[in-house]
Amino acid sequence: MKRAKPQEIKTKALIIGGGIAGLAAATVLEDHGEDYILVDEYPFMGGQYLRHREEYIPRDTETRKQGFALLEKLKGKENIWTSSLVFGCYNGNGEKAVAVSKDGRVFLIKPEKIIVATGAREKFLPFPGWTLPGILSVGAVQALVKTSGTLPGKEGIFAGTGPFLLAAAYEYEKAGGRVLGIFELNPLAKLLKFLPHALDKEKFKEALRYLRLLWSRMKFGWKVERAEAEGEKIKVVMSKGRARKTLVGDFLATGYGFSPNTEAAQICGCEVEYKPELGGFVVKTGEDLNCGDGVYACGEVTGIGGARKSLIEGKIAALSLLGKKDEKLLNQRKRELAFARSLNFVFSVPRDLWKKIPDDTIICRCEDVRMGDIKKVVEEGFSFLRELKETTRITMGNCQGRTCFPIVTEYLRAMGKKPEPMSIRPPLKPVETGIFVEGGET
Repeated sequence: MKRAKPQEIKTKALIIGGGIAGLAAATVLEDHGEDYILVDEYPFMGGQYLRHREEYIPRDTETRKQGFALLEKLKGKENIWTSSLVFGCYNGNGEKAVAVSKDGRVFLIKPEKIIVATGAREKFLPFPGWTLPGILSVGAVQALVKTSGTLPGKEGIFAGTGPFLLAAAYEYEKAGGRVLGIFELNPLAKLLKFLPHALDKEKFKEALRYLRLLWSRMKFGWKVERAEAEGEKIKVVMSKGRARKTLVGDFLATGYGFSPNTEAAQICGCEVEYKPELGGFVVKTGEDLNCGDGVYACGEVTGIGGARKSLIEGKIAALSLLGKKDEKLLNQRKRELAFARSLNFVFSVPRDLWKKIPDDTIICRCEDVRMGDIKKVVEEGFSFLRELKETTRITMGNCQGRTCFPIVTEYLRAMGKKPEPMSIRPPLKPVETGIFVEGGET
């Protein structure tokens, strides 16, 4: 058995992530004639925001129009790598080498500079029954509708918090589904604090379109109590104080905001800091979005704030990489950060709800760790993530904590503990061992 020799490639810049932030950064480098490679693990570019079917390309907002224009500009370029996974970053001889799995081979990309634009993932508030078939994330429903027009069922229930809940429900119903109810966790009085930011022209028009269709089915201040199978359907019990409401649908879609995907930035040498007003652990950057030796971060990894923030930051990061500065963009970013802070505050999950998760509720699906296991360890005096990992195996499964880590973080914070970042080491995600062997099968 002979070890496969990775192909080494040198480039001016490597962009990790092909969502709207990565596309914006790539376009700036393209316009300046710079050499770069953009790597994204999915077979399509544009991230969740620009997912679409060929027969239907939505250009319903100015930001989306700009995003699809970026896609069109970069279409067909050989330095845009899709279905390619960044799984490690190594330092040696004064340079970084980023390991990428592509087409069953290993490539070592040696860039002068790196831009990390890896986006975010959904955050969950577990409840009894949340691992049953028929319980989906809001993003999964939206992805099905956007990519293929497929409906996960004829009648759906949506529950959680945040504008994304409304957007996904709207797209589901426009595709032919029937929304039985949208249950926003936070009370309407709290959401009204978000109104000044919602009056932004683009965001207001978008929200108005959703509300015209769905307002009559929206409920405020309700949480999912539990879910259980009822034949081929899902029975969901909702609660608001002492009130209870039971619905039966083909599926339940839940989502409680987003958590930044900071792992690639961390493995490239960047620090993270805990900022709940920006979505949790975010990459620590300066105004120029530099977060390390020749590394820049942009988009949701610096704070959950939506597509327009990502678009602006992608441009800023690329310009900073080139040693340039645009004051107009920097001022626009400040406004988007104000929006982000309001968004994450208004649509946050009340701390007490993390403490009230029932003991028998699964938290880590990979290792079958339940809430009671975590509570017991914390009550015994263990509160650091490493201690929880060693005693319960939380975050040690195949997903490497991508689902359960934000949940544990929020629980520890609710208990008055100081959240700490998760240590990161390669591989960032599981890779086939065959790519490391010459002639090996993957």
